[in-house]
Amino acid sequence: MSNILFWRPFAGSGSTSSAVISAYAMALQYRTRVLLVNTGPVGSGIEAPLPSMELGQADSLFRFEEGGWDAVERLHISGSLNKHNLKDYAKPLLRDRLDLLTGRINRMERTPNEHIETLKALLEVANEYYDMVLLDVDREGMDATDLLAQADYVVVNLTQNMRDLELFFEHIKPDNLSNQNMHVVISKYDPQARATLNNIRRRFRYKGSISFVPYTTAFLDAVNRRDTATYLQLEGLSDSRDLRKGSMAASMAELARLIMDGAGMRTVLKRLERGA
Repeated sequence: MSNILFWRPFAGSGSTSSAVISAYAMALQYRTRVLLVNTGPVGSGIEAPLPSMELGQADSLFRFEEGGWDAVERLHISGSLNKHNLKDYAKPLLRDRLDLLTGRINRMERTPNEHIETLKALLEVANEYYDMVLLDVDREGMDATDLLAQADYVVVNLTQNMRDLELFFEHIKPDNLSNQNMHVVISKYDPQARATLNNIRRRFRYKGSISFVPYTTAFLDAVNRRDTATYLQLEGLSDSRDLRKGSMAASMAELARLIMDGAGMRTVLKRLERGA
């Protein structure tokens, strides 16, 4: 029903982390089906912080060449891609809540038009089964311009680097995102820095949706252990919800709520629950 793109205008801005965090937060807190899509090579981007064995080593029951982006491309070319076989080729992360479509192994050269046609087919079919499709712009993946054109909502990932903030709000945003529904998330947030959310709003006269993900040592350690899934599930079910204290659980909940509200999805899900 809604395609959400996680985009970073600058390197190291945390779009991969916020995509994974958002996916788990939405899946844990709402009655929604989410598909997380790796638009780059297999094992990169959103797959990197997740368990490597679980995501399909050679001796695993799930093999990359049997699923992921390559399977979608093969099915699309043959004209047989549908919502049922798409689900079959995605990797379940949270049962009936969150699936992952892994990146490509196939290194055969594809034209930009072939990539965008596969993406369009994927999104059309995915939206017949999933409530939310989350895509991360991988530096080795599809061109950001193509992904932006297909997005219903864009999550822009920034840090508290003032030079980057100036460049984004004064040039990139008006030139590239003036007509785009969007949410700004400040990654690796330090509440003691001068570039607080309120100061960012005032400095750039920004009245749109904005939130932060705090710098958290435990999250960094989980990424390095490839144990992000376990960490986010525990945080997502935590009672520590004080956003003012830099709680990761509170930031997860706030990020998921603001994205779903911006995309109009909470209203849609409430209507579906009432049977409207």
